[in-house]
Amino acid sequence: MKPVFMVLAFLGVAGAACAQNAPAPAPCTASPAAIREMRHQLGLVATRAIAYFRSADSIEESLEEHGATLHPDIVSLGLRLEAALDETEKATNQCDLAMAGKALERARALLDRFAAKLGG
Repeated sequence: MKPVFMVLAFLGVAGAACAQNAPAPAPCTASPAAIREMRHQLGLVATRAIAYFRSADSIEESLEEHGATLHPDIVSLGLRLEAALDETEKATNQCDLAMAGKALERARALLDRFAAKLGG
């Protein structure tokens, strides 16, 4: 999964470069407390996801020693989970808490599936 993270890091840098030309965002109408709570919930899910990403990396290293790889479904779930977390953060930064909430729920569901695939 490590090469995937390098690609995602590149995409994040490229996205930041493109965002420099984007129009200014609309003023935020969400309360600071609601934004703080969304960030807190995102942090909880992201922390748990990081633990499972590290577990997946460890499993992948062990499998590589034996000439095997992680099942593509596990890799795909990890990528989808990371995308949902990124979408939650982006929506929160744009003060779109409705979209952030939907993305966070999707991330939680994907995390549960990812954990189950890893045996957690």
